[in-house]
Amino acid sequence: MSEQTESRFVYTIHSSIDASQREDYQNIQERMNCAAQAFNGYLGQDVVYENSGTGSELNVTTHVRFEELEQCLLWLDSSQRRELLNQAEKLIGYQYRFRLDSNSFDQWIQAKGTSRTPIWKVNLLVWLALYPSVMLLMWLGGSTLGKLSLPLNMLISNLITVLLTGYLLVPWLSRLYSNWLSTASRRWTLVGCSTIVVAQGLLLMLFSAFPGFPWNTTRP
Repeated sequence: MSEQTESRFVYTIHSSIDASQREDYQNIQERMNCAAQAFNGYLGQDVVYENSGTGSELNVTTHVRFEELEQCLLWLDSSQRRELLNQAEKLIGYQYRFRLDSNSFDQWIQAKGTSRTPIWKVNLLVWLALYPSVMLLMWLGGSTLGKLSLPLNMLISNLITVLLTGYLLVPWLSRLYSNWLSTASRRWTLVGCSTIVVAQGLLLMLFSAFPGFPWNTTRP
């Protein structure tokens, strides 16, 4: 099963209609299908009709498939779908009722959870965030933290850098590199790694050449 298949979102709807309304309901579903085809990520729908065992009522299960959850939500909240639902209520009447299967979202979350980000990629982002954080803290805190004893200086400095990287820089880099974190392509993985190495190289050149940093002070 491909990664794309695993990430598909299936929106399941359970409806109840009278058997005499089946043809009208099928027409509505066909119009829904045609309208949904104009939306990105739409993969089609399956409709299953079953006797409820109580009179002439039919239980209808509809599976609407999209590549991504966000694409499905755009369709569900679209003016086109709302207009078709309004027409369905007028055509079928108030006996047209449905409920969402909560497993739709549960299965989506589970499918997403099976795709784990390689830990080495996360470590690279931490490295990219940590290096400038430590260097800048050494510069900005030279007149304050630098006056403390080394053990206390390191204790406070580590706390500041952990908070800065954990709550600000790493989340920001994770969003920036979101496609790289999830890709299985060797080409794009290499491209992402290259940008991190280049960024670190530029930071190294900046910190080495920029005047005013404490490590650039000329010693007698």
